[in-house]
Amino acid sequence: MNTTARYSALEHGGLEVTERLDGPEVVPGSIAPVIERRPSLHSPEIAHPEQYQPNKQEHGNYFGGNDEVAAPAYGEDARPAFMHNDAKEAGMAVHETGNPRKSRRYCGMSRTVCIIVAVVAMLVVLGAVLGGVLGALLTKHSSNSSSSALPEPYTFNGTSSNNTTPTSSNSPLEAMAGTGFAAALSADGSGRLLMYYQDAKGRIIENSYLNGSWTLETTALIDESVVVSSDATQGSPLAAVSYTIGSLQYRQIFYIDGTGLVKTTNSTTVSANAVATSWTTPYAIVTDHAATSETAGLAACSDHVGMNGIRVYYGSISGYVQEVAYQFNNTALGWNELYSFPQSDANSGVACVVYDNAQNQDQFVNVYMRNTSGIVVQNYYDFVANDGWSLGPETSTNLTIASGTALAACNDDSQSEYIHFQLTNGTIMRGMVDPSGSVFEQYNLLQTATTNSKLAATYVDGGAMLMFQNDTNTSSMWLVDTSQRMVSILNEAIP
Repeated sequence: MNTTARYSALEHGGLEVTERLDGPEVVPGSIAPVIERRPSLHSPEIAHPEQYQPNKQEHGNYFGGNDEVAAPAYGEDARPAFMHNDAKEAGMAVHETGNPRKSRRYCGMSRTVCIIVAVVAMLVVLGAVLGGVLGALLTKHSSNSSSSALPEPYTFNGTSSNNTTPTSSNSPLEAMAGTGFAAALSADGSGRLLMYYQDAKGRIIENSYLNGSWTLETTALIDESVVVSSDATQGSPLAAVSYTIGSLQYRQIFYIDGTGLVKTTNSTTVSANAVATSWTTPYAIVTDHAATSETAGLAACSDHVGMNGIRVYYGSISGYVQEVAYQFNNTALGWNELYSFPQSDANSGVACVVYDNAQNQDQFVNVYMRNTSGIVVQNYYDFVANDGWSLGPETSTNLTIASGTALAACNDDSQSEYIHFQLTNGTIMRGMVDPSGSVFEQYNLLQTATTNSKLAATYVDGGAMLMFQNDTNTSSMWLVDTSQRMVSILNEAIP
C-alpha cells in the first residue's frame, strides 16, 4: 500500500494537528475514581462501585448447547455475516583637456548600474534554483516526516487548484449527506478493508481497499456493489463484521430500516472483482425494541474466542444502548437481547472493540458510548471471569463532546485502542486507551467534519483509519489514516 499522503499540507496549506499527549486536564473529584483492572482474573475485584451484574449465562459460550460452530439460520438462508562635480579652489590653475571623459557604458547603462542589475539577476536566478531544490526537499520531508502535522482535507469549494467538477468515471463517489459508515477487515486474511456507505439513491454500497487501490475507483462496478437497494432508512448508521465459519468467509452488515428495526444481511460469495455477491434477504435481528429515529448508534463485533459469536449494540427507543447477541455454537437460540446500558445516550454513537490476549488468557469486549452526562465511557465485559459488565475509562469532563456524536473505535497490533468522537465545534478527536488501562492516555485533534457526521474506523497499514464526511462537501467521503504518533499515512477522498 502506498503510504505517501495524497494531499500534502505544504501544497494545500493544511491544518496543523495539535498533539495533546497529556490530554485535557481532568478536574479532580469531578469524574469517577481511577479504575484499575482486576489484578487476577481468578480473584476478581470490583472495578467500579456500579458494577453491573447481569445473568452470568448471557455471554460467551455460556449458553450451552452443542459445540458445533454454526451461523444464524434466519429467513431465506440468511446467515450473519490519513515556498559631483569637484569644487575648484579659488586661484588654483586648472588644466583643461576638453570635455570631461564620459563613463564607459554597457548596454546603455553605466558600469555601476550594470553591475547592480547583474547582481540582482544572479540573485533572482539563484533564488529560483534554491527555491526549487528546497521545495522538493520539503515536499519529500512532509511526505515522510514523523511530524504530528496532519494535512488539511482537500477542499471542494473552489479554493483548491484542482478541478472539482466530476468529469470522469474516477471522480469521488457521491454519498448521501449524513450517510452511515461501516468498516471491517476481510476474514480471508488478505488484509482487504471492507467499507460500506449509503449513496445518493439510498442504496447501501460495498467498497473495498487493498494495496492502495479501491474497488470503486471507477463507477463501473457500483451497480454490482449494491448490498441493499431500498430498505435502509435515510442516513441509517451502519455496522459490519467479517468472520469465518468452516470454509466460508462471511461479510455481514447491519442497518436500520424505515420502521426502526435493526436488520442484517450477509454474503459468502465474491466476484473476480473482489465484490461480494448474492446477499441474503435482510431480516430483523429483534423486533421487541426498535432503534430511536435520531440514533447514530449501531456497532457490531464478532469473535470465535470469548463471545464466540456476534454482538450488536444500538440506540433503542427505550432510551438506552441495547445489546443483542448471536452464538456460533448454538444456532437454535438465534438472536437474543442481552444487556441494556443504564445512563447511556441512545441518540449518540456506540463502538465496540474485541480484545483477546492468549498469553494472559484475557478475553474482553470493550464498548464505548456517550452517557447522559455528556462524556464517553467504556463498558467492558470479561468473558473469563464472566462476572457481568463493569465501567472502564472515561473521557475528561473538560471535553465538550457533541450531543448525537457518532463513535468509532479500533485497536492496533499491541491492542491499544483508538476511540473517535466529535466535539461541539465539529472537530473530530481521537482518544487512546490501553487495553487494560483505567484512563484515556492521549487525545489528538484530527479534522473538522460535517455536523454529526457518521464515523467508522479500522486499523490498516500501521494506522487507525477513520472514515467520515468532511465539512467542505456533504456528499464526499473522506479518509484519514494516522499512526499512534499521529504520522499521516493517508488523507484523501474515497475512493
